[in-house]
Parts: sequence; structure tokens; C-alpha cells
Amino acid sequence: MLHETVLIFGVYLVACGIAWILHESAHYVVHSFYAESVSFGVNRRGPYVDAVYERDAPRFAIRIGSVAPTLLYTPFVVLGIAGYLSLYALPQLDPVGWSLVAVPLIILIFPTGSDIQSFLEAA
Repeated sequence: MLHETVLIFGVYLVACGIAWILHESAHYVVHSFYAESVSFGVNRRGPYVDAVYERDAPRFAIRIGSVAPTLLYTPFVVLGIAGYLSLYALPQLDPVGWSLVAVPLIILIFPTGSDIQSFLEAA
């Protein structure tokens, strides 16, 4: 029983880590089209992407790069959920079980506070 619980939470933490890296990778890919320089790093808070734009860079590029994970991954998540639900019934999970499923998806597609701030300050 304890080993199963440790395994479940271990998989959950790995899923959250992968979601976070994919989130930041989407920023990196989209920013790299227009930014002067883009760097991917890891600090004590986790992975991050730092993009430096020239003053005359298109504002839409900065805005799209700031919300890139939402734009890129939301269709895949929606299609994945729809595909799953077309094949299987909705699982009967308790609130903790649902949070173990939902949190990695939220990390993947929802913009963070700094993402929203970058989007708004691009104007």
C-alpha cells in the first residue's frame, strides 16, 4: 500500500516536471522566431526562458511568445480529453485523484503570473 502511494506521487511529480519543461519549451520555441537572444535555464524556482527583444521588435511576437503554451497545447489537451471520453467513461476519482490529473494539465496550458505580466507589458 505504501509503495503504491509513493509510486503514484512519484509519477505525479514527474508529470508536473515534464509539464513545466514543456511549458517553458513552448516559450523558447516561439520566442526564438523574433527575439534577439533566447536562453533556457533552471534556477531555484524551476525552469525558465529569458528572451531579449530589440526595441523595434513586433509587439505581437512578444505577446504570442508570452502565451505560447496556452496557444500550442490547449488544442492537444482538449482533443486528448475528448478522445479519451469518446473511448472510456469518465473516471470516478476523489478530489485528490482529480487534482493529480488536473495539476499537470494546468501547469502545461495555463499562463503563469509572469506570462500574463509579459503579455500585458508588451504594449
